[in-house]
Amino acid sequence: MGLPCVLYDIDTNDEEKADDLVRKYGDWSDDYLIPQVFFEYDDGEFKHVLTGNPEGVEFTKRTLVDLLNKTLREQRLASKRI
Repeated sequence: MGLPCVLYDIDTNDEEKADDLVRKYGDWSDDYLIPQVFFEYDDGEFKHVLTGNPEGVEFTKRTLVDLLNKTLREQRLASKRI
């Protein structure tokens, strides 16, 4: 797909960056769920699109794949309307 992906590991020095991103744009609480997924657009806008599920990584991965497929379908449909 060619999309950049930035990962912040909250068990490292990345914790402060992750906390700041979630606090500003995400599903914030003192013990917020991870992972959280954001889209960052060319204009610098961030959009929170997914909060992970405590059921595990595989569940979150399937949810993310479904989200990306849905987003790509919507973009293709929108570009056909132009």
